[in-house]
Amino acid sequence: MKQTSLACLILGLAIAPVTWAQTTEETAASGPSVKPTENAQAKALREQLARETAARKAENDAAIAADIAKNPDGANAQAARKAAEDAKARELEKQTSEEKAKADAEENAKAAATKDEQDRKAAAAAWAAGAADRERAAAAKKAAVDKWRASGKPGPSIMMGQRADGTFTVMIDGKISTFATAAEAKAFADKARDNADSTLSY
Repeated sequence: MKQTSLACLILGLAIAPVTWAQTTEETAASGPSVKPTENAQAKALREQLARETAARKAENDAAIAADIAKNPDGANAQAARKAAEDAKARELEKQTSEEKAKADAEENAKAAATKDEQDRKAAAAAWAAGAADRERAAAAKKAAVDKWRASGKPGPSIMMGQRADGTFTVMIDGKISTFATAAEAKAFADKARDNADSTLSY
């Protein structure tokens, strides 16, 4: 029964390309907007072939399983054990590789963290070591500023104002001078600033 079915299947597959070609030609002749579709008979034969292939594989697997149960030391049993051992070896190798990759990643992360901690401590130590130098530099700068301020002569205290009678006054270090116009008062004050011998600037 199976041989007859298989023969029919082979014959059907042999004529399927011809049927497909005819269908394609007819479709092309009918118009460019119509696309060829799979012939229903060819599709049925293809599906039947797939089912028969799956059935033969299932029968073969069942036969091998029965042979293994009947002959535990037979060729099929030995092949099955070897396949199982190979699969187990591959799984073990994969697991070992994954564990090694994980261990390497953890080790690298730990090494990076250790290096960061070492760099931080080194930077802190360097900063602490330079504290004395920074203090000496700050003290020297302050002494220089104090010396510069002590050696300088302050500029005169100049204040300008206007009286009720319309005249203008300029007071320099407490001494008041009176001028008729604001321009004269300003010129006098500017001259007093220019003549002042001061090394300080505020």
